[in-house]
Amino acid sequence: MTRLLILWLLSETPLHGYRIKRILEDEAYSFWFSVEFTSIYSALRTLVKLEYVEETGLEQDGARPERMGYRITRAGRAHLRELIAKTWDATPLLGDPFSMAIAGKAELPPASLETLKANRIEALEARIAECKTLRRAALDEAMVDRALAIMNAELKWLRDWQL
Repeated sequence: MTRLLILWLLSETPLHGYRIKRILEDEAYSFWFSVEFTSIYSALRTLVKLEYVEETGLEQDGARPERMGYRITRAGRAHLRELIAKTWDATPLLGDPFSMAIAGKAELPPASLETLKANRIEALEARIAECKTLRRAALDEAMVDRALAIMNAELKWLRDWQL
């Protein structure tokens, strides 16, 4: 995911690593894409080594520290298209952490399960509201529609589920 995001951002304009980090920290991105920020520089080094990205040189803005700039290469653009196509073909794994929590529900007292279920419903409702609020900041409306469909399906399932 990190490589895909970095290549996608660099396909728009050359950037330095800190600017990539700042963009991905922005609410419009961080809501949709979970990125471990320490992985950005590692991914950039790998992308440079693979010649998908090249360094443009050190940049300095005023008294701020020098920062290495990066831009996507022709090979990087081809790799970006390949990653996007591959992602379309990939189906999500079903073994997410919540599935494990469902499988291990016998370890918890029934009253605790009811509370946890109610908390998850409340969290999903809040996440749905947040998603609707951030709709205009989304990179594509279809992302919002898909996320809402998935969350609403889980919400319905949770409400119908008898513990």
